[in-house]
Amino acid sequence: MNHIIPEQRRTLIYNLIQQRGSVSVQELADLSGASISTIRRDLDELARRGTIERTHGGAILTLAQQTTFEPGYKIASRMFTGEKAAIGRTCTDLLEQGQSVIFDSSSTVYQAARAVVDRKFTMLALTNDINIAAALANSSSIQLKVIGGSLRPGSYTLLGDPGLSFLNQLHVDVCLLGIQSIGGHLMGNTGDAADGTLSDTSLEVAAMKRAMIQAARKTVVLADSSKFGPPAFSDVSDFSTIDVLITDSGIKPAQKEALESAGVQVIVAS
Repeated sequence: MNHIIPEQRRTLIYNLIQQRGSVSVQELADLSGASISTIRRDLDELARRGTIERTHGGAILTLAQQTTFEPGYKIASRMFTGEKAAIGRTCTDLLEQGQSVIFDSSSTVYQAARAVVDRKFTMLALTNDINIAAALANSSSIQLKVIGGSLRPGSYTLLGDPGLSFLNQLHVDVCLLGIQSIGGHLMGNTGDAADGTLSDTSLEVAAMKRAMIQAARKTVVLADSSKFGPPAFSDVSDFSTIDVLITDSGIKPAQKEALESAGVQVIVAS
């Protein structure tokens, strides 16, 4: 880790804190080979961004207390990269040549877009993500339409009109949806599996995702297992609108059972 740029090191540190919940400065220094002063500066920077909370001698995760928080794009795109790539590749097994497919703005859906290009699919693709659009543009067999809107600060996501109104007029085969949180019954709340929800960190993002779901005959959610947790700020939909969830082996048996009880097919990508 001494030989990587600071932003990459901070991403790896944040990833470890997310997995463990808390970590000490000394532990991070021992694991990374970086100096204690370097680790402290990294933790101070992550705390300044609101990603973690500094404690005496270390740091803890603060995500559970911040319903509007999400990692910045640079960090999110470097988290769980192996899992996201596997989910993206697995997703292409559900697609067929000639389909119309919505690619939601998501770092995991981005991996699906790359896999679609690698497998030389012929399709009509729509997206509200400039980065995904650039990946899909590398294929001469994909007819690409970029859903318009205003660029969300710090991301490649387009939100609002004209894209939102455009989606309301469409009928597509498949929606590949990313999500910030999968919660509800899965977190041990009372009630049956039907109270489970998909949620995201802003009203505008949630509205765009709802329009994508409504426009599609089939909705496939692509989410690594870190997305199972307390609800984010704004509900997107309940589990009844989801046909398939593709995730990684970190999903807990009770979470898988709750989704399947609600009629969702769960696929674990290897």
